[in-house]
Amino acid sequence: MKTAIITGASSGLGREFVRQLADVFPDIDCYWLIARRKDRLEEMAEGLPDKTVECLGLDLCDTMSFVALQEKLTAEQPEVAMLINNAGCGYLGNLGEVETSTQTRMIDLNLRALTAVTNMVIPFMPAGSHIINVSSIASFCPNPRMTVYSSTKAYVSSFTVGIAEEL
Repeated sequence: MKTAIITGASSGLGREFVRQLADVFPDIDCYWLIARRKDRLEEMAEGLPDKTVECLGLDLCDTMSFVALQEKLTAEQPEVAMLINNAGCGYLGNLGEVETSTQTRMIDLNLRALTAVTNMVIPFMPAGSHIINVSSIASFCPNPRMTVYSSTKAYVSSFTVGIAEEL
């Protein structure tokens, strides 16, 4: 059964990816939806009666979430036809004025989680599968008060080009 894995699926662009995926890729039968708010994922799953939906309430800033995802991948051996790395966050504020934990949260989610999830999922993706990494126009032009965010999104854009060549 072809599977799509979507991070940050509970709201915004992630929710929209889930809503439109069946129209664009009707042969994907199973969705693994990942977000912190499992209740929102379950609500979305109710609107997908023709699909098998797994709602994974994972916080991708928590290392144990990677352990849980790796265990699920290993146990179920899914045929992942689509990976959508949408989970991310951005906070405004000058470096040195915003809490360090806020700045490192952006790095953990926008970089570490995207890299870890991709690395774990690729072995389950046959040739012809797709990866969508959500970046930002901010990746092309560093912005004051968004220095860390812009930098993380520059990584996402560069990472995407690099893995496209590798794969």
